[in-house]
Amino acid sequence: MLTRTVIAASLVAAGIAATPSAAYAGSAAYTPERVCGSGFHRVKDGHRAMTTREGAVFGHVYLMYSKRSGKNCVAAIKTAYKGARTVTGAYLEVRGGGRTEDVQKYRYYAETGHLDGSWKCVRYAGWTKDPRGRVEAWGGRKNWGNCKG
Repeated sequence: MLTRTVIAASLVAAGIAATPSAAYAGSAAYTPERVCGSGFHRVKDGHRAMTTREGAVFGHVYLMYSKRSGKNCVAAIKTAYKGARTVTGAYLEVRGGGRTEDVQKYRYYAETGHLDGSWKCVRYAGWTKDPRGRVEAWGGRKNWGNCKG
């Protein structure tokens, strides 16, 4: 809510009319279900905020699973610096089954792609940086979990 207030105040100060829908239209359409694709659903204990050392939230990372395909996916979705190309990454590792990582300068999100993970433990992470690349926000699970299909 504070971010919306700051953006709205900045736009008003610049003489631009601000509406919440206009300010947030870019990333509002990006949900983890849409990013990972049809059939993927949020996993229990599969959501973490991407936070800086100081506790600022720059986005959220989601572990997703498709029962139909037996595959996992990770979506790291920015809430800070949306629309700006900043280093953003997503990571997924399946115990005994491989790993995938996606790191580039993205405007809204990073996504790992799909890895087989039925009945296997996984760990995951997501991160993003400020536009200058000085402050990083990280979220995820370093320990193995979600070991059921």
